[in-house]
Amino acid sequence: MSTHTKKSRSNSPLAQVVREYRDKYTLTQEQLANDLSVDVRTLRRWESGDTLLHDVRELRRIATWLGVEPERLGLAGSTYTVLTVEHIDSVLNHVWELINLARSYEANSLIEKLLQDLNAQITTENPILLHKLAQTLHLAGYVKSVVTRANEATYSLNHYREMERVARIIHNDTLLNIALTYEGDMYCRGGDVSKGILYLEAARDTTPRADIAARGNGVQLLGRAYLRAGRMDEFEHMMAEAEELSHQIDPQQSSTCGQYSLGTVYEEYGRSYSQLGQTQKALEYLDKAEQSLEPTKHWEILLKTARAMALVRGGEIQSGVELAVECIEQCQEHGTIRLMERIYGIQKHIDNLTREIGMAGTTLREALDGPIEY
Repeated sequence: MSTHTKKSRSNSPLAQVVREYRDKYTLTQEQLANDLSVDVRTLRRWESGDTLLHDVRELRRIATWLGVEPERLGLAGSTYTVLTVEHIDSVLNHVWELINLARSYEANSLIEKLLQDLNAQITTENPILLHKLAQTLHLAGYVKSVVTRANEATYSLNHYREMERVARIIHNDTLLNIALTYEGDMYCRGGDVSKGILYLEAARDTTPRADIAARGNGVQLLGRAYLRAGRMDEFEHMMAEAEELSHQIDPQQSSTCGQYSLGTVYEEYGRSYSQLGQTQKALEYLDKAEQSLEPTKHWEILLKTARAMALVRGGEIQSGVELAVECIEQCQEHGTIRLMERIYGIQKHIDNLTREIGMAGTTLREALDGPIEY
């Protein structure tokens, strides 16, 4: 084969897309091959251009999996067939897997592309496709909340508002509960705790047919909101209910896709007691959370930030800061921007301590420097 032919094949549409995707997200060939469910040797041949793929269905699958337009792989627009329920489910499952791996930016690109394609496909009130649209909006809102700061909560909120609208059309209490719950959570995140509580209470009180996982997730986040509002009795009551409901679900089969479980309740308790200054109790709950949650990169980073908060608030500042620095590096690497808010909270707490110590030191110094009476 001539040098010109080799170069031409290495610049094939598939080779270029695979290389660009790996470079953009810093993935190994083994990682991407696993994502695409192909042998790594196959991926290497695609990337080098040694194998030119002509299977339209396979090219379409790769385009969707990588979140690129089918035309980039040499497919004409007319060959891009409609999304099936099975295909939509496979993409949703893949995005949740990316979240668990803390590959947040990839997850965001892929779910936004799926949402775009699904919206373009839905032209009538088909209840099956609308159900898939609501699930896609749920995931799109969640991913967006992970990769954005608190002052950008509107991006997620818009997805959840649309999810609420769709859920009402198809009369699905579980999806409506989830939509109202996260709308409330986004209002709280944006600083409007009172409005957030209204939505969270609506999720609890107006969706009687919601499944256990949705209800448990809702009351857990309502408990968080009550804590922020200083309503301690209601916080304790909601968290106790969330813990009780968590025993009745399978996190891997629930409507919240593993984002609510006994482990998440323990983690919520840990952060809450940390904020209340009950450090030992906080660390005990975080230990329980670590034992209960799946050992994924997502939960690893989340628990590490919670521990850093607990240690600093408990006076173990050096250990807490060292852990927080590790968290910053991981959050930046994996795109878990939402967790950076906890690090900013740690910094704010230390700044407040520094000011208080400085003022106390000044008062003491002035007293010591005053005239001595005999």
